Amino acid sequence: MLKKTVSSLMCGMYISLGATAFIALENPVAGAFFFTAGILMVSAFYGMLATRVIALFPYGEYSVFDIILSLAGNTAGCVIYAALLSLTRFGNVANVAKLERITDLRLSDSYLSLFILAVFCGFLVACACLAAKVFPDNKPVSLSLTIIFIAVFVACGFEHIVADAFFFSYYSAVKGFKAEFAPIFLVVAAGNIVGGVSTGYLERFRNGEK
Repeated sequence: MLKKTVSSLMCGMYISLGATAFIALENPVAGAFFFTAGILMVSAFYGMLATRVIALFPYGEYSVFDIILSLAGNTAGCVIYAALLSLTRFGNVANVAKLERITDLRLSDSYLSLFILAVFCGFLVACACLAAKVFPDNKPVSLSLTIIFIAVFVACGFEHIVADAFFFSYYSAVKGFKAEFAPIFLVVAAGNIVGGVSTGYLERFRNGEK
């Protein structure tokens, strides 16, 4: 329990690091590529990232409790990281302006749009997590697919619950909390769960697993 809690906290920080790079880089391609650093850290340490836990849930590797724990722990990790980051020079005019654009885009979107984009994200993250199962003996291929799948969802602007937790936490630290963040968080979490779990079960069905 303690190890899973610590892992969940760390994974929130890993994704926050990737999201920090995304904010700092003006080039969207570079931002999408370097965001993958967070996911690669999760993969390297088999971390309790919520979207990874969700993707592997159909395989019996994690429970419903693990999904809840990872969501809570990831969010807490994002809050801690964002609070510390707000005390640094990172909060310059350019970075805060980009953060506002990212946040305003979500605040102005409909719940249906957010949910669908979150489903797509859950699908791509699940594909990235399952690459190692599809190519268990070919690490270069599974690693390359992980990077590509994650970069694609970032470039497309799909909704990742942990990345959003960081964006909202950092925005709250430098600009102030908005009540609208809460329902968006829940909608995106639901979309990621639907996309990730569905992909996991579909992959098991494709392989003829019961």
